[in-house]
Amino acid sequence: MGAGARSEDALAALLLTTRLGDADEAPLSPGRFWSLVAVVPEPSELFATPAADIARRAGLPGHEAEGVERLLAAGTSLAFALERSERQGFFALTPFDAGYPRTLRDWLGDQAPPVLFTVGARELLSAESIGVVGSRAVSGEGEAIAREIGERVVRDGLTLVSGGAKGVDRGAMSAAREAGGRVVGYLAESLLRRVREPSARRALADGTSCFATPFDPSARSSAAHAIGRNKLIYASARVTVVVASELDRGGTWEGATEALRRGYGSVAVWVGRGAGPGNERLAELGATPVDDLSSMLHALPRPAVTSSAGEQLPLDL
Repeated sequence: MGAGARSEDALAALLLTTRLGDADEAPLSPGRFWSLVAVVPEPSELFATPAADIARRAGLPGHEAEGVERLLAAGTSLAFALERSERQGFFALTPFDAGYPRTLRDWLGDQAPPVLFTVGARELLSAESIGVVGSRAVSGEGEAIAREIGERVVRDGLTLVSGGAKGVDRGAMSAAREAGGRVVGYLAESLLRRVREPSARRALADGTSCFATPFDPSARSSAAHAIGRNKLIYASARVTVVVASELDRGGTWEGATEALRRGYGSVAVWVGRGAGPGNERLAELGATPVDDLSSMLHALPRPAVTSSAGEQLPLDL
């Protein structure tokens, strides 16, 4: 689907939440965007609308309404930006586009990203999947477990979703691809840089991989981006297995504890050989402990979304 085939609401979402429109105005955060959509479900209704009318229609203070007006006025520059992006193979996916993964909205609520920049087989974003995450500095035993999980996910006919970082993530993703499986990588690093890597180009060429990020495709990796990316993995998968985590520190620890605290998805933690120093503590905090891979991935029902933040969801492993 090219830029010209997008709905007006999708274009409005892109203008409001990204810098693609090149407006001299800070984009709306996910929370502000979803608050606006709660009042104006079809944001395209605000196109060519004066700020005073936006304020009345959306219940916004005058200065915020003026910001929305400026963001929505940058449609011409957005069209050129989308055309350039799609020539490079990137597609900006919004909640108003077919294929936006609804589980993100179900699990993350107002923290769901209004836009995902994607490359590859984006239909995989909505596929039944198992998440695998873990530290970069993983032991040899831990990396072997990550690879074994990747292979088992493929044998069970599911898609593997991970973060694309060195260590556990890339080990599981590589094993899944080598086994002929489907892989989704939610990235905290530059999407543009990743797709230039030969291994990524090979993964994308056969139509069985997708990379996605809620951040600008050229943005560099940061701790904040890693935290923002982590929740997407948990919210996408039936269950996400933490293979190795540091204790009380590190991106894996922060992502897992946030998912448990806020109920962003179902969290399991490996407690067998190769487990990280924080794994046992994650089990104490509510993650489902796993020490046997032979039956872990069979008949895993996706638990119902809980409306109680931080409530541990039942998972029959």
